[in-house]
Formats: sequence, C-alpha cells, structure tokens
Amino acid sequence: MLLLDAVRTRIGPDAVRTGMAFERFERCERSGHEELFARQEPGVAAHFVDRHTGAPVVIEADVLVGADGIDSRLRAQLHPGEGPPRGNGVRMWRGMSRYPHILGGRAIVVAGGRPGDKFVAYPVADPALEGGPTLMNWVLEICRPESGEGPDRFNRRIPTDEALAGLAGWELPWVDLPELIRGSTDIHEYPMVDRDLLPRWSFGRVTLVGDAAHPMYPMGMNGGSQSIVDARVLAWAPARHDDPVRALERYENPRREPLNQLVLANRELGPEKIIALAEEIGGPVPVERATAVSQGYKELAGCTTAVLNSRESWSVSPVGP
Repeated sequence: MLLLDAVRTRIGPDAVRTGMAFERFERCERSGHEELFARQEPGVAAHFVDRHTGAPVVIEADVLVGADGIDSRLRAQLHPGEGPPRGNGVRMWRGMSRYPHILGGRAIVVAGGRPGDKFVAYPVADPALEGGPTLMNWVLEICRPESGEGPDRFNRRIPTDEALAGLAGWELPWVDLPELIRGSTDIHEYPMVDRDLLPRWSFGRVTLVGDAAHPMYPMGMNGGSQSIVDARVLAWAPARHDDPVRALERYENPRREPLNQLVLANRELGPEKIIALAEEIGGPVPVERATAVSQGYKELAGCTTAVLNSRESWSVSPVGP
C-alpha cells in the first residue's frame, strides 16, 4: 500500500487502473506519447478485458512491462509453450496470528533443516504495548509428492486441526506453536515453485520484471528484493537512453544472467544451505564454512558492501518539463 500510495501521489490518482485482465500485445504504428522517445520502431498496443464489464480495452504505449507474476500472460506470449511452473514437492502453510514478540521482537525464526521440514516466523508490525502481542507471519513447510500434472496451485485452505497435526512433531522453547496456530486467521497452502531460466526478457519495446522474469524458491529473501532492484534499474535505463529498445536492453543486460544464477542457487538452498549443513554435521557449522556460504550468496545477489559502495548509482535525477 505504501508503494501504491506513492505511485498515485507522484504520477496521479488515475495512474493505476484496476480490474483490467491482460490478453495480448501487438506492435502498433503510432503511440499517444511520441514526445517521450525517438520512434525507431512502432510502439506497443496492449489488449485488455475489463473484468467488470467484459468490454475490450486497447492501450497504446511506448513500452510494455510485464510485472504480472509467475503466471505472467505477457511471458506466455513472449515464450509460448513453456508450460506450468515447476515444483519441488514442498508445500508451505502460511498464516497470520497475534502473538507476543519472539526473542525480543527483532528476530526472524528459521527452524528445522531442509525444505519440507522447516518452520519460519517473524513480526510484521510493532506491538501496541511493549512486550505485548503483535501480528506474526508464520510458515510451516511440509513435503507432499507432486501429481503427474504438476503442483496444485489452488491455494487450499488448511483447517486448524490439520495445521496442529502438521506441527505435532515440533517443539520450540520460545514459541507456543499450538497457541500461534489457534490464533491464526485463514491458513492457506502454497506450493514452492519456480520456472526455468529464460534466455531473454526483452523483445523490442516489451520486457519482463520480477516474478514474471525470474520466479525463484523463497530462499535468502531475494524474490521481492530483486524485483524491487529490477524496477530501480528499469527506471534508470530509460532516463539515460532516448531509444526505448536500447533502454530495455540496458536494463536487461546487467540483470538477467545474475538473476538466472540466483534462481539456480535457490534450488540448492541458497544461504539456507547453512541450516542443512548444521543438520548434516549435527551441530554448529564452523564459522569459516558458514561465512563462505553466506558471503558467496551475497556476492551472487550483488549485495555485498563492496559492490553496493562501488557500483554506479541507479538513482534517477529529476528532469524538467
């Protein structure tokens, strides 16, 4: 909501149109914004259906960006025949519960071993009173074999009794797990899925960002984070190139291959490999080994201190009318 409010404040209250289902795009000879870019090639016409009225809507633009997630319709048009997302047999039960802060209120709990045998919890709000209850987000991972048709994507609602049974073998000294579960609002099941790597995001004046471009397993908290970096670079590139095609290439070139490698790293547990190593060893991981795993993942994600302090800034300077 913070991002949505910022867009409406900076661009205008009508900048976001909801209830529009994307159908397809095509190149068009004219755009309503010729002043924005030199027109080296035709613009883009995006075809939508108004979900409220069923009426077709066509919007012409200089650039079309698919930020429509792991089931992106735009990605499907750019890369036809790709098929559904791929799963690893892990299901995530997610819920929200009002619960006293855990471990002082500034901690994220990641307990367990490999995917499918893990519990995660963290606060998403500050308590009204010091030490009082706050809104906690929690995730329990379980393993369930996939059917031949791929992962079930229906986000099944999990009854409280089933969730309690799933946690029956768990005991954590600083969390009353049954209380956490019983206090939860709706609990839903989501499969852990990603997609195979793309050789290309951008086609002329059309490109992809975020989960539409590089959906990944939730390891190392890089799904949403890298999507925000995508948007940052995507804003930066057109501010430096009059040609939108070249701008999208400038956006994709430094991003696609590192993100593809990050997708593969997350399939191998990413930084959570440290937890698997601890399970394998049967105790704490030697500091040098844990640091090597953590530092290697930071370098892959492009978020080491040295990289962030030395690379070119992606800030976009304000421009006059």
